[in-house]
Amino acid sequence: MPDVSRKPKARPLGALKHRDFRLIAIGNMVSQMGFWGQYVGVGWVAKKVLHGSNFFVTLSFAAQWLPALLLSSVAGVIADRYNRRLIVFWGNIAMVLPPTALALLIQTHHITKANLLALVLATGVGQAFTQPAASALVPALVPTHDLHSAIALNAGMINATRIIGPSMFGVVITTVGPAWGFHANAVSYLAVSAACLFVRARPPRPEPSGHSMLHELRLGVAYARRQRAVMLLMMLMGTIAFWNMHPSMLPIWASDVLHGNAATYGLLAAAPGFGMVAAAVLTTSLASERQRRAMLGISSLMVSLSLIGFALSRITVLSLVFLGIWGMFFMTVTTLVTTLLVAASDDEYRGRVMGLLAVFQVGVYPINSVLAGVSSTVFSAPTTVLICAGIVLCFTLWFFTKQHMRELRDGTEHKGRAALTIATPAV
Repeated sequence: MPDVSRKPKARPLGALKHRDFRLIAIGNMVSQMGFWGQYVGVGWVAKKVLHGSNFFVTLSFAAQWLPALLLSSVAGVIADRYNRRLIVFWGNIAMVLPPTALALLIQTHHITKANLLALVLATGVGQAFTQPAASALVPALVPTHDLHSAIALNAGMINATRIIGPSMFGVVITTVGPAWGFHANAVSYLAVSAACLFVRARPPRPEPSGHSMLHELRLGVAYARRQRAVMLLMMLMGTIAFWNMHPSMLPIWASDVLHGNAATYGLLAAAPGFGMVAAAVLTTSLASERQRRAMLGISSLMVSLSLIGFALSRITVLSLVFLGIWGMFFMTVTTLVTTLLVAASDDEYRGRVMGLLAVFQVGVYPINSVLAGVSSTVFSAPTTVLICAGIVLCFTLWFFTKQHMRELRDGTEHKGRAALTIATPAV
């Protein structure tokens, strides 16, 4: 049991000193490089190989995130009932199959709109079931005082792949075709599973509650509603994520707004990654909860302002700059919300809290992707982004009042101090 009389000093790069964290972070980085290759590939196959409409392009993105909306809350219950490390291990093994099938269908010229949507949906199912367990596993890999460092560094390392993955896949499309990006994604999932085999930390297995999964899900939802700070953070993340509709329109943007090609699309998809790496540096430098709450407000405001600039730009370089700024502040919001939620939630509910966060964070994408497709058809892609940015701006100005900030402070700082009584994991 650590000495709770004196709070250990948080270190910006402290998480890197822990072997288990390094293994999982590197595995995630390799896996995400393949994922972003597939992310770019799905949009390009839908638009250029299958000659899909704007609506079908956004629908193909929606299929990937629909399982997060429907299954993440259930996956959170599973993460609280069973071994989180094994969930991550077997989940990534299962996710090898869909991208492999997609690659083979493209290579044999049997790819159709129906099987593209079905296999992208299958990949999304695997992601939905593993994400809450992966997020809830992090506190077992590092001591409490290095938890913020772990979350920020993991996010930064993963999002560095948003620079490399899309850029490489843009080159792959123009040289050997999109199928090899899907093959690479299939192999990349094995990196996470391999890392799980060598992790030494063994969190205590939860005691069986004797209740049904539905009952435990209801308890998790009731817990999130009861904890004011948890509910506020979910509301903030859900609102900002929902009205960020531009990612599903990037193939349309590259082709119709900027009149570019596959390389342009790859650059647009990669641009937020530069900002997201900068966000990792920024968030690891925040030493106190007060600084994190203040930066949460600034970052939420900058998300909307950068999207306004992106919507108005018709110059490729300027559009890339605005996307980079958006990526930096959106990832700052995401990282800080995750950190504050970990501080505000008890370990026995953490899997369910992370599952609910996934619903608000990525589960909204199927809905907003379809709405983006409809809106970009009725109006235009730039008009749609401009409207969304205005809504986020108005919400941000309302959300960050003194009362809400006080509730966030009370819900995160007090829980954070109590969390120091948790035993330090093995290094």
